[in-house]
Amino acid sequence: MPWQRPHASWKGRAAACSMERATSRARRCLFSACPAPRPLTSPGVPYRDNRPSVPSERTRRLSKELDMSSSHDSRPYPLQPRPYPARQVGHTPYPGTKVLVLDADPQWARASARQISELGCGTLAPTLNDCLRHLDQEVWDVIVLGPSALPEEALTRVASESDAFILACDTTQVCPQRVHAYLSTNPDSTSLRHALGRAFESSSLAHENARLKQALHQRHGFGSIQTKDKATAAALEVARSVASTRANVLLSGESGTGKTLLARILHEHSDRAAAPFVTVNCGSLPDNLLESELFGHLKGAFSGAHQDRQGRIEAAHGGTLFLDEINSASLDLQVKLLRVLQERVLTPVGGNAEVAVDIRLVTATNQDLEAEIRAGRFREDLFYRIHVVSIELPPLRRRMGDLKALCDLFIERFAQDYGKSVQSVSDECLAVLAGHDWPGNIRQLENALERGVLMAPGIELLPEHLGNEILEAVGWQSGQPAPGSLSAGLAQLDHLPSLREALEDPEMAIITRALELCSGNRKHAAAMLDINRSTLFNKMRKYSLMDLRFQ
Repeated sequence: MPWQRPHASWKGRAAACSMERATSRARRCLFSACPAPRPLTSPGVPYRDNRPSVPSERTRRLSKELDMSSSHDSRPYPLQPRPYPARQVGHTPYPGTKVLVLDADPQWARASARQISELGCGTLAPTLNDCLRHLDQEVWDVIVLGPSALPEEALTRVASESDAFILACDTTQVCPQRVHAYLSTNPDSTSLRHALGRAFESSSLAHENARLKQALHQRHGFGSIQTKDKATAAALEVARSVASTRANVLLSGESGTGKTLLARILHEHSDRAAAPFVTVNCGSLPDNLLESELFGHLKGAFSGAHQDRQGRIEAAHGGTLFLDEINSASLDLQVKLLRVLQERVLTPVGGNAEVAVDIRLVTATNQDLEAEIRAGRFREDLFYRIHVVSIELPPLRRRMGDLKALCDLFIERFAQDYGKSVQSVSDECLAVLAGHDWPGNIRQLENALERGVLMAPGIELLPEHLGNEILEAVGWQSGQPAPGSLSAGLAQLDHLPSLREALEDPEMAIITRALELCSGNRKHAAAMLDINRSTLFNKMRKYSLMDLRFQ
């Protein structure tokens, strides 16, 4: 009768409850053991038990049975308990993770898949005939290989799954470097949970690393620099042409113009992008320390050299070495740098053995190196070595056409970093920024906008948010028009022209400038001015601009 034959799920629940009660009893015995009876003492004398606490044989046996590491395999990459508390059974921090279980024994595969699915994962245990089809058609996060031998074709296909983490029971089926962790032949739910948890964590870290690398590549890409300035556009075109080569590049320009950013872009777009990018500021260290920093030293080479230290040049082997403020290097150090560039070898401080290096050198300076050569402070032969390709970056005061784009870029970045609601810069604030000469160039503008975003309570950046240093430099006061603005110019006039005459000159200048920026393309000029082409043609006929030619 049905009541005489309990359902299979009843048996499973009964077994689980029995196991839970046994575990609870063991833990009570292990951690909450009753104290021994207190011996009789004299009245008023406190009892003090100085006997050492020795666990009983039964307690030691239960402790050994409860030790999770006892069920782990002792082969390479053993699973050890995590230092933090284990997650509860049935809980996974990565729901929806796809796990493929492969084994020649279908019963082992189905039993393991059943245990894994209880942890909240999407699990599949196909037959050997269908495993190749599932490997080709779907993407798997984790692949579990059972103890039974799999066909060679299936193992080859599993090894080619570069994005999947592999858990195996046998060390001979796949390359050990591809196995994330090893399981016992009959893994229990605890060991499976630990192994899968580590695989999920590693998978999450791998995806996060790939995402950050992609974001870094986008930030250090040529597309991240938008400019309307002809000199800056020409410099970027030269950089784009030589980025994929190993030619040495000299970047010149005032401090804060973006030389470090351009050096990083050159590295990211070369065939050395996967190798190190090492930066050294030559002006930040004295000569003796700079030599040790670049070339490294051996133990005992000088006072304080307690161990061998690799130099920055050797650390950049296979990649790019960026030397900022190269004009600050001493003449003696310049000779050693010249030898590295000519012979591709270096000698650490205090050593005699030569070390071969393969680097691409990008240097930067904010001084006129040819004037430094005439003054005897820079070697002419080294100049010609680093001056294979020269790129000059113009200062910000010559790039006022890029001011609005730079403001939008920095405001968006800092608003996201600090959780602010600032979305744009006001016209009055933009006029104040345009009236400043910016001796610190883009770096100074970036710092000013960072402060402005922090101080701005609303969605728009106003002049009073920039700080007194910039406002005093441009002579702006609250309630007055910004210097260089139309309001400030009108305030200086005693007699005004007619409105029609006043509007014709700036309209003609704006249309002419738009045609220049678009190289005479009227369709693009109309789109830039946000008018249709017929209106642009009528304006051009009005101001006799139809016959102008633009390069």
